Amino acid sequence: FTRLVKEGRTTADIAATFGSTELQVKRVLALGRLLPKIREAYRKEEIDADTVRHLTMASNAKQKEWLALFADPAQYAPHGRQLKQWLLGGQSISTKVALFAVEDYGGQIVSDLFGEDSYFADIDLFWQKQNEAIAARRAAYLEAGWREAVLLETGAYFYEWEHEKTSKKKGGKVVITVSQRGEVEFHEGWLTRKEARRA
Repeated sequence: FTRLVKEGRTTADIAATFGSTELQVKRVLALGRLLPKIREAYRKEEIDADTVRHLTMASNAKQKEWLALFADPAQYAPHGRQLKQWLLGGQSISTKVALFAVEDYGGQIVSDLFGEDSYFADIDLFWQKQNEAIAARRAAYLEAGWREAVLLETGAYFYEWEHEKTSKKKGGKVVITVSQRGEVEFHEGWLTRKEARRA
C-alpha cells in the first residue's frame, strides 16, 4: 500500500483494487508508518491497540522518544489515554468542538493516521480562534434582540434547575457555557429563578 501511495495512487484507488474500504487502507498505511520496533511490540502484544492508535499521531522523533521510555525499565512510557495527553502536551482539544472553520485555524492539526480523530496542536491559538467565534456568536444574539448573552467562566456549569425557561419577548437571556475541552453550548431563553420572580 505504501509503495502504491508513493507511485501516486489514492487510498480510494487502492481500496477499489483490493476490494476493501478506504478506512481499512488508511489503517494499514497508518500501521505501516509506525517505527518497526513499535509494530514489533504490538505484534508481540506488549502494547495494546489503543496505544498503537495514539502512536500513529506521533512524528518519527516522538515515536523514538516514546520507544526510549518503553525500552528503559526505570522509565514510564505512557499508554492509552495518557499517551494522547503526552503527545499533545497535556491538553487535547478535538477539532470537532471548533466554532470556527478549521481551515482558518492556521496552526498544526495532529490526527491519528486512521483519520478518525484530529486535535489542535497549538492550544493557545485554538482558544484565540474559539474566543473570537464565541464573541461573534454573542454579538449576533444581541443583534437578534436578546436582552443579554451571558458568557460563564470556562468550566462553569449551567444548571437548568436553578433557572426558569423564559422567552426572548419576556426578557430571557442566552447563557453560554464553555468546557475546559473547548465545547461550547448556547442555552437560549433562561432567567435565574430570582430574576424570573422579579420579572
